[in-house]
Amino acid sequence: MNNSTSFDYSSSSSEEWASLLLINRIVYRGYFLFLIMAGTCGNLLTAITLLRAKLRKYTTCQFMAVCALLNIGVLLTNTLNMMLTQGYDIHLRSQFDFAWCRINAFVAQWIRGMASWILVIVAFDRFQQSKTVRRTTRNNNKHTVLYTMIITGFILLLLNLHYLVFTGNKVVLAENTTFLACIFDKHSENSIQRFFASTNTWYELVTYIIV
Repeated sequence: MNNSTSFDYSSSSSEEWASLLLINRIVYRGYFLFLIMAGTCGNLLTAITLLRAKLRKYTTCQFMAVCALLNIGVLLTNTLNMMLTQGYDIHLRSQFDFAWCRINAFVAQWIRGMASWILVIVAFDRFQQSKTVRRTTRNNNKHTVLYTMIITGFILLLLNLHYLVFTGNKVVLAENTTFLACIFDKHSENSIQRFFASTNTWYELVTYIIV
């Protein structure tokens, strides 16, 4: 009786595990690949459309075109990395050295932040245009978008600089093999690593709430 129960439990666990693996492959391999391809093509077409002569004279269209290009960057950094890590067990950011890890992490966070804040800027831009009777000239529009992008990009560079400086830690795995974990390690001997590991989740949560 006990042997039969144990066998049934083991068989049930194996089936559940197989189902989870199947769902994992469908989501992280199939759906994420579709998301990257469709999202890249869609955002590229959006940017091309918004940058046509009749539309690019409006600051809102310029900002949205930039946002579309940044969304492509998000897909090719964050989404692609998640697909490779979760779907294929390929840790792209851990393949080489600390410099590769930190640059990848920084660029991914910077692009994601820029894409989010551009949407906030678009909302303010639309509000300002609705309150302003006189339209600005086309040249001024170009300068407005350019200066806004430079200032926003610089601020986000400062806010995400810790990814470029402190991300990554060597961890010891089984059989004394080492692995470059491209994260903030809460078990690191470095106090700065532990600090960012404990606060980074809250930092991103506050950013999402603000945006």
